[in-house]
Amino acid sequence: MNWRIIKAFPKYAIAVGVVALSTGLFGAWWFFKRTMPRWEFAKPDPAVVAEIKKKADALPDKLGWLALVGGDLYDISTGEVIFKNWLRGIPMRVFYYPESRHLMAQAERGIMRFGLDGKQDGVMGVETPPAFTNDGSQAMYVKDGDIWIAGIDWTAFKFINERQATHYGQFNALYFSANLSLASEKACLVNQQNKLLRVDLSTGDLQQISLPLHYNMKRRSPDCEVMLGEEGASLFAFDIDKPEAAMFPKSAGKVSDYQWLNNDACAFLLAGKTVGVFDRKKGTIEEVATLPFDCQKFSMPSLDGRYLLCFGGNGLVLVDVQAKKAERLEIKADNITWVSHDTLIYSREIPDMKLRGTWLKTIGSEPQRVLAEPYLVGYDKSAPLALMRELGVVVFATRNTLFRMKPDGAELREVAKLKQPVGRIQAVEMWGK
Repeated sequence: MNWRIIKAFPKYAIAVGVVALSTGLFGAWWFFKRTMPRWEFAKPDPAVVAEIKKKADALPDKLGWLALVGGDLYDISTGEVIFKNWLRGIPMRVFYYPESRHLMAQAERGIMRFGLDGKQDGVMGVETPPAFTNDGSQAMYVKDGDIWIAGIDWTAFKFINERQATHYGQFNALYFSANLSLASEKACLVNQQNKLLRVDLSTGDLQQISLPLHYNMKRRSPDCEVMLGEEGASLFAFDIDKPEAAMFPKSAGKVSDYQWLNNDACAFLLAGKTVGVFDRKKGTIEEVATLPFDCQKFSMPSLDGRYLLCFGGNGLVLVDVQAKKAERLEIKADNITWVSHDTLIYSREIPDMKLRGTWLKTIGSEPQRVLAEPYLVGYDKSAPLALMRELGVVVFATRNTLFRMKPDGAELREVAKLKQPVGRIQAVEMWGK
């Protein structure tokens, strides 16, 4: 290369040199890289793999005592942390499926299947999430704009006997399950372009239903086949297997909340003052109690559906649906929920050491404090607390400790120390129970 050119334009010479040198070094690295062995540390440790398999194989023997505490899998009987960060994501419910020895995790957008080691090995939905009948025997989903139905082989984790139900090409696969209000093996109710359509899954016929579009899950029966609502001066009950809604006259005032007590009865709060009950089997509505002060919403019912809590600006009201009476409940708490047919658990995070702590209240008895430390309550009022029904055990967490006890407070035990606070506890349930 001409030295006078380099001397005249030194910056270009430097740039050319840097590029040439870096290109040469990269070429040498690439050539010799092909013959270099893979790093040994990238291979799984056989001892670790064997330990994971051993723990996974032992899980079925511990069913009933297994729970997700935060993201970790615990044996509640011993306090052992079996797996750290066990499942991906935050499932709504987790089931053990014994026929295939897998876990089924219910998420907002489909069903995921996991091995006992926590590794995902299958998914139904996510991109085009399906909807399912309540008994899990049939799936509904959209393909090429139409609704399809299929049976489900849960052991093989796949759809079977798939069949096209409609031939209109107007449904959106991405939002179908979110827009589905009710479903049975015969029909489904879906909000399509601001219209409620009843779809006959046998014939594919569409029927527009003239009911208010406003919908929330509390209005839907546990089996997802009946929806309660309000239209003008009437209460309606729409059964998906019937072409028309049943209408019932009601007293003056708006319905502010609904709460299904079981599959056959739903409470409704009328004008903030009156509690009524819809009886699905009898096809009737009845006003059962007048509240001592105005309330705006219900809690979940007691396990047998007899009792309800009503929340208002002046406090809590206990409604006994069976005895048809309501009374003020003198409890102030950060979180309160049912743990049996007649017992409430609640948390108080307050400076007063006499009132602070974790408490139980059995209907007809005085409250009892079971722990001086309150269980945790989140900003959204959720709490790391779970009732493991098969065992009759309540599991809850304070800031740094995991506890379990019977619903009446008996056999209170420290399960484990926690390194950091947890936001949820979720029992691993048996499929079909």
